[in-house]
Amino acid sequence: MKYIISSLLALLRDKNIQLEPGLRVNYAPHGYAKKFDGTVVAFDNARGVLVDWPRGGSDWLSKKDLAVIS
Repeated sequence: MKYIISSLLALLRDKNIQLEPGLRVNYAPHGYAKKFDGTVVAFDNARGVLVDWPRGGSDWLSKKDLAVIS
């Protein structure tokens, strides 16, 4: 089931979307969802996107590994 959900997230990701602070995202590298319901805090071209997770603190991640929650 996890594989199916992760695959769908990978297909639905929009690579051109602007990740603005406050936007809710999931972390799905290589199509596998690993973290859910994070909030974008900041965006930096050099470091990527700073996401705050409800459980697990904050991480700098690549924009391409994030799926926006609608």
